[in-house]
Amino acid sequence: MKLELSLLLLCVLLCAGLASAQREKETGGANNGKETLLELLPSLRQQDAIAREWAREREHTILPALMRLHGVDAWVLSMREYNEDPAFWPLVSRTTTFAARRRTLKAFAFNKTSGNSEDAFVSRTFVDNTPQVWADFNSFLTQFDPSVLTINIDASGNNFADGLHAGEHELLVSQLPWLYWLRLRRVPILATQFIATRPDSMLPYFKKLMRVAHAIIREGFSTDVIIPGVTTTEDLSWFFRDRIQSLNLTTWFHPSVDIQRYDKAANTTRTLSGIIEVGDFIWTDFGVTFMGMNTDTQHVGYVLREHEADVPLGFKLGLTEHSNVIQDILLKEINLNRTGNEVLKITLDEMARRNISGTVYCHPIGDYGHSAGSLIGMTNLQDGVPVLGDLPIFPNMWYSIELQANVPIPEWGGGIVNFRQEEDVYIDSHGVARWVNGRQSKIHLIGNVDRVSGDSIPDLFDDAAFVNFEKKKMDKKVQMEKMIIQD
Repeated sequence: MKLELSLLLLCVLLCAGLASAQREKETGGANNGKETLLELLPSLRQQDAIAREWAREREHTILPALMRLHGVDAWVLSMREYNEDPAFWPLVSRTTTFAARRRTLKAFAFNKTSGNSEDAFVSRTFVDNTPQVWADFNSFLTQFDPSVLTINIDASGNNFADGLHAGEHELLVSQLPWLYWLRLRRVPILATQFIATRPDSMLPYFKKLMRVAHAIIREGFSTDVIIPGVTTTEDLSWFFRDRIQSLNLTTWFHPSVDIQRYDKAANTTRTLSGIIEVGDFIWTDFGVTFMGMNTDTQHVGYVLREHEADVPLGFKLGLTEHSNVIQDILLKEINLNRTGNEVLKITLDEMARRNISGTVYCHPIGDYGHSAGSLIGMTNLQDGVPVLGDLPIFPNMWYSIELQANVPIPEWGGGIVNFRQEEDVYIDSHGVARWVNGRQSKIHLIGNVDRVSGDSIPDLFDDAAFVNFEKKKMDKKVQMEKMIIQD
């Protein structure tokens, strides 16, 4: 009996292994019969050193400037473990800090008696689970005697300025001397702009991370991964997740993949999930996370039919004359003298003037995927976004330029196809918006002219590797659609 059970178990394992291998082959899995190159990222120790420097710059350079700008003498973050204020995370290295400890107070103030400008700004961290933490904090207040003590409460709808939890607020107020209780103020823009503002030293790493995100999409949108008639949209979503993990990256949302398909017999265009077929227009919403930075990208591709060497002209024009144009309008109209709602109205008016149909829903990105700052529309709020849309656009922040254009495609019987695009930009100190790593200006082709089989994504932090990667493809004279990099 034991022998029979052992043989049965062996048979089950062999069958499971064969089935897994067949699925891997049919769906174009992460390995697909080839070695998957693990990217050479900075060691965790190196990541921690970099992240600590970013946190130091934000705490000792960016924060004091913003407190002066908004008339704040002192600011306190009070929280308990796993109930962190959103403004806590920019102040620490996420490589080694996983939560606040016990009760944590981070307090910031100006020393009015200091004659040295370098010593004028002071910060303290108090960690304890006894009443001593309040005695220490009150001593801090007595020493620096702020006229305005800011706490993070905002009931208007700005979640990044509302990080002081109700119970923590009650206890904080009960422990304050009455003099400082009277000086409490809510200044929501301080926490919002602090989280939104990116140190200049982050940008080179963000650019390289964005290049990797684009490269993963190119890899997924290829016959290395997609076998028409076999591979499903869910297969592709999980390929992206597995590829992220294989590179020691993570993500802040599960990748989305869908297809638009033309039914010639019924003369209808549908958006659906399921098996990817030739002639499908494919879309993904994809992002990666690394060292506290997040990306957000939406690209489109076309699965070539056997007789096709290129995407139909209507799709090319849909991208370049519609969704790319909306991107151009947005980048031109984003500036520091406007709110998100103002940019939205100007953009929609210009789209109407040019007879472009679509919607705009851009959001800040950075420490969080949907980060702090002004929203430029939402999918269901094209007349303006209350509260968050009325915030000003800040210098030195990052945005995801997200939108869709609705375009009739002659080759699909005039049916409407949605061109959904999303690319990240950085806004410099003068308010000029620039692409982090260009934008998609050509449609990814899945078929006989897609990316070179076997080319691996180059090292995330090796510029020369990226140059060689592109040169290798050019030397082979591969007929493939390459994204035009604009900056």
